[in-house]
Amino acid sequence: MGLPPFKKIALRIQTSEDDLPADRFSDHVNNARYFHFINLTFQRWYRDMGIRGGVPGRSAMMAHVSYDFRGEIKPPAIVECRIDVVKVGNSSLEHTIEMYDLGLDGEQPARFVGRGRSIHVWVNTATRSKLTWPADVLAKCWSTAEVSRAREDGDA
Repeated sequence: MGLPPFKKIALRIQTSEDDLPADRFSDHVNNARYFHFINLTFQRWYRDMGIRGGVPGRSAMMAHVSYDFRGEIKPPAIVECRIDVVKVGNSSLEHTIEMYDLGLDGEQPARFVGRGRSIHVWVNTATRSKLTWPADVLAKCWSTAEVSRAREDGDA
């Protein structure tokens, strides 16, 4: 039986002319801005999990991120970036990332524009060595029994 996902974290972001390429070569959001949107959403996740700057000497660090572009976003539009914790390991958490264009006012049917994957590891900030994720943080994702079962299946 797979783990139930952590509640989805979704962040709506208003795009503008500032999200276009500097040379205005195209009329869609610059590809690098998608990663900026992902970063903003993870910052929200860090705050919601209580780990943004609140754990002295310890931190979540991005170890991997990839993103497959499936559609364009043409400003001005509201983009919704969603992240979902899908796998827990001893020192790592794997997330899916999905992005949707919600149109000018944010009320249009969601149009899928891409999907990605990321892995965060819990580290000692001084040595950058991997650590076990704190139980109180993981408890916000899954029950203790589910975390134990996932760890028995191997680290992510």
